[in-house]
Amino acid sequence: MMENVEEVKIHSSKTLLSKCVRNDVSCYVGKTVSMSNDEKLDILDHLWIPNVSYNFPKSGKRNLKFQHSWLYEFKWLAYSDIEDGAYCKICIFFPSPNICVGKGSHEATGRLVLDKYDHWKNAKEDFKKHEKTDYHKFNQLQEKNVLSIKEKKTISIDLQLNEAKKKEVLENRKKILPIIKTVLLCGRQGLALRGHFDHGLKSLQTKVDNSNKDDKTLNEGNFRALLKFRIDAGDCDLENHLNTASKNATYISPRVQNEIISSCNNIILKKLVDQINNAECFALLADETMDVSTKEQLSICIRYFDDGEKKIREDFLQFVQVNDVSGKGLADTILESISSFGINPKFMIGQGYDGAAAMSGQFKGVQTRIREIYPLAYYIHCSAHCLNLVISDSCNIPEIRNTIGTMQSICNFFGYPKRLEVLQRCIKDLFPSSKASRLKQMCPTRWVQRHDAVILYEEMQLAVVSALEILSNNSSTGFIEEYSWISSNISSQADQLLCAIEKLQFQVSLYVLTKVLSISVGLSRSLQLENSDLKTALDAASCVENLIEQLRINSENEFMKLFETVKKTCEQIGISDFSLPRKINRQKTRNNVPAENVEQHFLRSIFIPFLDTFLLQLRERLTSHNTILKNFSCLIPKTKNPSKEQEKSFIDLHETYSSFINKSKLMTAEEFKLWYTFVEQNEMNPKSPIDALITCDKILFPTIYLLLKILVTLPITTSSAERSFSTLRRLKTYLRNTISESRLNGLALLNIHTDISVLPEEVLNHLVKYSNRRLNLRLNL
Repeated sequence: MMENVEEVKIHSSKTLLSKCVRNDVSCYVGKTVSMSNDEKLDILDHLWIPNVSYNFPKSGKRNLKFQHSWLYEFKWLAYSDIEDGAYCKICIFFPSPNICVGKGSHEATGRLVLDKYDHWKNAKEDFKKHEKTDYHKFNQLQEKNVLSIKEKKTISIDLQLNEAKKKEVLENRKKILPIIKTVLLCGRQGLALRGHFDHGLKSLQTKVDNSNKDDKTLNEGNFRALLKFRIDAGDCDLENHLNTASKNATYISPRVQNEIISSCNNIILKKLVDQINNAECFALLADETMDVSTKEQLSICIRYFDDGEKKIREDFLQFVQVNDVSGKGLADTILESISSFGINPKFMIGQGYDGAAAMSGQFKGVQTRIREIYPLAYYIHCSAHCLNLVISDSCNIPEIRNTIGTMQSICNFFGYPKRLEVLQRCIKDLFPSSKASRLKQMCPTRWVQRHDAVILYEEMQLAVVSALEILSNNSSTGFIEEYSWISSNISSQADQLLCAIEKLQFQVSLYVLTKVLSISVGLSRSLQLENSDLKTALDAASCVENLIEQLRINSENEFMKLFETVKKTCEQIGISDFSLPRKINRQKTRNNVPAENVEQHFLRSIFIPFLDTFLLQLRERLTSHNTILKNFSCLIPKTKNPSKEQEKSFIDLHETYSSFINKSKLMTAEEFKLWYTFVEQNEMNPKSPIDALITCDKILFPTIYLLLKILVTLPITTSSAERSFSTLRRLKTYLRNTISESRLNGLALLNIHTDISVLPEEVLNHLVKYSNRRLNLRLNL
């Protein structure tokens, strides 16, 4: 045993000298409950025991002290050198769960267990009393049982009891797992669980009188209907459970449904948070909307690079209800939420929102308040929003604006079944090979659909004109009986729309709009992709800008070709008036541009202004993001050796993200040069930051890998948050407007993250982890 003792002075009102000994028994008083049996036995083997020559300190008026012989007489006795007292090591390391040591007659024995014993005058008598107590005898049995298990001589009684307990628990779990599977199915498919009748067992039990018609007319909801289906399909465990369970232990109540959904929410959220924290680099995406119950819902998403799958992910996390929609209120809500999820906010390197003042304001917006705390969290205005604003501002030219309004009115006009049937007949007659059967609305939120709506209308314009002619001249069509439902009001509306279409100004505006939107439609789609990066997106925007700029430079030749197409369409429709519009000098807002002919007039009044506005807005709103990428461009090698400017950009990056980089400038500078050489020798030629990141060796180039990860993590768009609003509208409907936030988030995560596995056993383990159940469902083996 250990005999070397370190002396430590303890200062108090009375200066005493004591010895602090390793593995002293007093160090473990009240601390062995959480220890395993193996740990307890190991400590007992190394517990400090005074040797025969040890000089025990004297105490009291009679100068009595502990006797070394007592250790041989009472095997359970242990001496504490720190406290100069005796303890029962058996009662300390193997305590009874119901130990109750009182005062009075048991005061001395209580000191052996909870406090030190140092009344040496009556020591032996008190030690014998302690040996006779029930809890000491019980603790000795526990010690012998543990020792026998270790020596493999006998089988533990607890283990024998556990076998019976295990069998009972497994049977109980078989009963509950079908219920959890049913909830998971409804959640994955976005189905409402409850119906008009969602309580009781009568309709689910098989031993009931099926003649009761009232039970059959009630809508019990998808959850109970699927339980019935499982029973009919032969699920004997579920059938037996519902037939024999007591009313307070069926586990199909709305409260239990909420607990299961909440468990799914916690499981999926934890898996997402673990992936985000492992990435050690993320961008925050957030957007806000009002749900059907007029509550403000903030959708929080995270963009990060998944090292395992080698791709960028934009994962929805939660809907958070907000009451304060000011910049400070939203910023506080966002930071509190991501911290409560378990995400480390120090890894935030970007923010992506729309252009609302509360989010993007330079003085009191969310992005400003968050950057005050995390300066590296750069704000990037959603690129898809930017492109949408570019198109919206460009369409403010009166002729273009009126054309879009007319197309929208035509879509609304054909939004009725009988009118749509007329249009579909015309489409089938004029375009038999076309897959389209109707026009598209110009959705205010789905920006790509605006492009598609204009392009589709231009393709189907002849069928639209034909349908409007039928509806406006129903009395002369020869199909009076077939179109007898056409009223004078319908004919009047169709005639007005037809007059608007049969104007040269409308046709020119339509083809100018179609020409430009055909160029930007691909960019609009690419800006909403998850697995893309900011540099690639801005390169695509730059290509669109260059192409539009070429149109502007060659505007006369390009418009000449476009105007020839307009003339052909006018001939097919029946437009013959190609005269110059009348000039009115008093009307300052009228397009009184000087022109020698019709073609020149529309070139100067529509085509050139539209291109100029589009280019100006595109440069101001979208390509201005290039300032953020100024230094990052050096990370994608194009030559064997970096230039001086590229080396300076890399040094600037090192200084900016020094809190992420744990290396000196000299080491990272040499790593930067080695990266260029490595790319050149291996002929990798990465075309985008994602390609460079995938090919970069994390061990060989840790700094380059980190900076490339930051580059690809910078946000492009908030489309993921916008898409989560579609799920919100599907889940929280008019009939489900009282759904709680916890239930809403659980169902949303189940419905959105179908790629994340959630096993029924995993949900059941989480369900019973923090609360006791009437059925024993916990496996403590």
